[in-house]
Amino acid sequence: MCSLITGGIERSTVSSVTGVLCLQGGRELTPRCEEMDTTVLARSDGQVVVLAGAARVGSDYAGASARAVAHYRKLGAEVVVVPDPRDDISAALAALRDGIGLVVLPGGSPGGLLDVLTAIDGGSIGRRVAELWQSGSAVSGASAGAMVMCAQTVRPDRDGGIAAGLGFVAGLAVPHWAPGSDRRWSLPDGLVWGLPECGGVIIAGDQMTAVGRGHPSVRVDNEWHRITRDGTEPIPG
Repeated sequence: MCSLITGGIERSTVSSVTGVLCLQGGRELTPRCEEMDTTVLARSDGQVVVLAGAARVGSDYAGASARAVAHYRKLGAEVVVVPDPRDDISAALAALRDGIGLVVLPGGSPGGLLDVLTAIDGGSIGRRVAELWQSGSAVSGASAGAMVMCAQTVRPDRDGGIAAGLGFVAGLAVPHWAPGSDRRWSLPDGLVWGLPECGGVIIAGDQMTAVGRGHPSVRVDNEWHRITRDGTEPIPG
């Protein structure tokens, strides 16, 4: 793949050691997500770090982080919290150290999370997450976290328009999705991920597989197709 500039982050050539991605539709960190998150943990190796940048500064960030820590510890993982980059960028970058197994991006504000990843300190947090992913760390994002990992993201909490995402995967993600619910959205042509609550898709290289609850689907040429749970299939396009 060629070098990309997405969301203000320059991304170097993607290597074959990139970690898996999990795009989740929301209602994350609940018992109905445990099977899905256990599957993702089995495909990562090392400590889990939580970056709750879609939450507001202060108690909202602390609460989202605490819920993620409790959820992943229940699943047997070692978990640490990334300090809020809006408060201490140096401490946040230090927490995103080499050898991390899984970076977790819980839901909240997609516009706020995109700011944390691409605007603060010239986008150093987003670049660091990209470096970890390119070196083999898994990344799991729910709702806003899934939205910003795609090439494009809708920002309903801002102007409602479409902005560039991190570009880890092509297309645009619609969280809290069920068949027909996307009609509420003004979506561009091209690849769209339909991500149900407590469900989603695992992406490894150019392959995808459905995981969790509901019917994770992908829209191609304005037609929706369910993603297989039986093995893997190529990402369209």
